[in-house]
Amino acid sequence: MKHGRKRLGYHLDNSTAVELTDSTEIPKSQIKTRRIKVFHLITSLEIGGAQNGLLLGLPRLDQDRYEHVLCSIMDQMQMAGKFRQAGIEVFSLGLSRQSDLLVALRLRASLKQRRPDILHTYLLHANVLGRIVGRLVGINKIIGSERTIGLTTGWRRLATKLTNPLTDAVEVNSDMGAKAIERDLGVPSKKIEVVRSGFDFSAYKEPTRRQEIRSELGVSDDKHLVVSAARFRPSKGVEYVLRAFALAHARRPNMHLALAGEGEQFDYLENLARELGVNENTTFLGRRTDVPDLLSAADSMLLASLNEGLPRISIEAMAAGKPVIATAVGATPEAVIDGETGILVPPKDVEAMATALIRLIDNSELQSRLGHAGRRHVERNYSVNNYVQRLDELYRQLLGNRRLPFEKPNVGDSTGSQV
Repeated sequence: MKHGRKRLGYHLDNSTAVELTDSTEIPKSQIKTRRIKVFHLITSLEIGGAQNGLLLGLPRLDQDRYEHVLCSIMDQMQMAGKFRQAGIEVFSLGLSRQSDLLVALRLRASLKQRRPDILHTYLLHANVLGRIVGRLVGINKIIGSERTIGLTTGWRRLATKLTNPLTDAVEVNSDMGAKAIERDLGVPSKKIEVVRSGFDFSAYKEPTRRQEIRSELGVSDDKHLVVSAARFRPSKGVEYVLRAFALAHARRPNMHLALAGEGEQFDYLENLARELGVNENTTFLGRRTDVPDLLSAADSMLLASLNEGLPRISIEAMAAGKPVIATAVGATPEAVIDGETGILVPPKDVEAMATALIRLIDNSELQSRLGHAGRRHVERNYSVNNYVQRLDELYRQLLGNRRLPFEKPNVGDSTGSQV
């Protein structure tokens, strides 16, 4: 049985498509290269830390080198418009109920159609589904990501551990995250890549709406405004923010609490504020999209998470020069350094949180010192330029730092993607 030479499809600089055998030599200068296709798969496009990180980073990667598409598994697409405005292709697999098993087939069809060079997945469901379907389709390189520490338990932990071997790399955003997934999820250290979150700090330097927002909240200049921003779910510990504020307010009445966020605990937290007698001194802000302006109005930030990866809001608060009180969980201590860039307290310890608030209220010099040190720390370690450069390095590393030639699919007897 005769086998013909494998034929490859290339485009030369004159844009003429030609058919070549594998023995044909062409000067490298005449072969045009195509962009690297990266398919980003995420569980949803709700407002969240992972989503905001992608919105900040993807448009800043070299557009001559990379072609991005962002796919949400669920039909929750609140941030889709912002990605499209930034020039990123966005679509959803339309998952609205857990029983919709056909979502795997829709993902398979999308991957086969787009034939990405890299599949990069974010959050639990996208990690698990993407790894399995990606390997079945034959994606060249798969990157998973882990954004939380200590939250993956039960079947979630099992599914993550079973599918981690299907990845070429697992991205984390902190050193503590790297240690955690090696210890808890069995990811080999050689597969772990630390890519620190990036932020555009330009919006946090000028407090343009401080007085306007404080006026909207009915907070006078002489009151200490405490801001907390988190999803209203048990793992974020918002109830302990309320309890600590109530305790501190009983000792220092000249303070006000603003809670930004929404979630399943909303009614519970509203009732709790009334039970604690601080409902007149607490404002529920709902979802906010003006975080830099909101932080400019604040005097301090209080976060009470029970589990955490690296809370973006703590870094944003420090970028705004605000002292942060946070629970010492997950990777938070990498950003909030106790006594240097903020104050760390044990989770659920409302007495420690209240004491920290009173320390700040009573000591304006401490407020200023922590705020300035926090700003310097995050500007050095969490710039958007550092994030984009590190992500670019990761993609190049996985692909052997090479450009990809244009290819003509299904030419002659060749099959599959050729790079």
